[in-house]
Amino acid sequence: MSRLVRAAVVAASAAALVVAAPGAEAGQSGLKTVATGLNNPRHLTVHDGRLYVAEAGAGGDGQCVEGPEGPACFGLSGAVAQLDGHGGVRRILTGLPSAAAPGGAAVAGPTDVDFVHGVPAVLCGDVLIDPQTGANPFGTAGRLLGKLSFGFGRYLVPGPDFAVFEAKNNPDHGAGASPDTPVIDSNPYGMTRYRDGFAVVDAAGNDLLYVDGRGRISVLAVFPPKLVTAPPALGLPPGTQIPVQSVPTSVVVGPDGALYVSELSSIAVGAARVYRVVPGHAPTVYADGFTALTDLTFDHKGRLLALTFARDGIAAPPSPGVLTRVEKNGTKTVLASAGLAAATGLVVRGDEVFVSNNGTSQGTGSVVRLVPRG
Repeated sequence: MSRLVRAAVVAASAAALVVAAPGAEAGQSGLKTVATGLNNPRHLTVHDGRLYVAEAGAGGDGQCVEGPEGPACFGLSGAVAQLDGHGGVRRILTGLPSAAAPGGAAVAGPTDVDFVHGVPAVLCGDVLIDPQTGANPFGTAGRLLGKLSFGFGRYLVPGPDFAVFEAKNNPDHGAGASPDTPVIDSNPYGMTRYRDGFAVVDAAGNDLLYVDGRGRISVLAVFPPKLVTAPPALGLPPGTQIPVQSVPTSVVVGPDGALYVSELSSIAVGAARVYRVVPGHAPTVYADGFTALTDLTFDHKGRLLALTFARDGIAAPPSPGVLTRVEKNGTKTVLASAGLAAATGLVVRGDEVFVSNNGTSQGTGSVVRLVPRG
């Protein structure tokens, strides 16, 4: 993601808090707030009927380095929380790494959580990796950043390192990179259990990776950039075409056994797609015309649900998120919009749908619940 796009994300998500308080609009749109007080909540998961969320944290008062949005300061404010659905929040893992700009914005920290035989597996994002080695600038304190780690008791043991893999292989070869975008970059953002391991999307690497049962990383797919019309907020001449990288944000296994991947596609309205990936074959577009997708899931009837961070894109003035259902005939039904702001995570439990709301905010993040009709 370019520095310009990263800055737009920060500005849009911070301002979104002003126009959509977690509880106020939720009741007006069929949404019910089930958890509050979260720090940058990202992807959600359900395990043994219980709901969990990865909190990217709010950085801290540790080492600061100059990041794309200014100083990124390190702390151990990341966490994994178990939610009881009635307002109760119990953090089962705490003290996880988090690096953030002032105010807790633009956080790199825990982005997703799942379980293997009851053992939590936590995926952490990354920031400012060394293009030669993949190392982040925080030394041993940041050893979990950019990795898939596994919990034992209240501790995590670091596993596969996606930044090191990116530095060695650079699967997308920097395609579509702008002058202020690193050619080699890594920020693992979403995952799902797959075969005997995990499928993982690297948002900054523009690829879908596979971690097998022995912890080895391989490439399942690379997602190409596209040319889009620059939004007015960028101040470019009308009709200017600019390259936009895919920036994959989530991966799920569909009812057919294929992998489905959402893309942020940064700032362009209507440019985000959902890819269908069958290993050994080129990815195909399953659905398109979305904006700034952050997560996917399938409902209890096998229909795709897609979550939009902001309806008007991240370079425009703040706008609500959107939860869309793709019907089996390909048409789209908007399930919720009013009351969603900076929407970042999505999961289904039975006929219930849960969304991480205000997912790029410190202390005011929440999770909301919806039971869609139809």
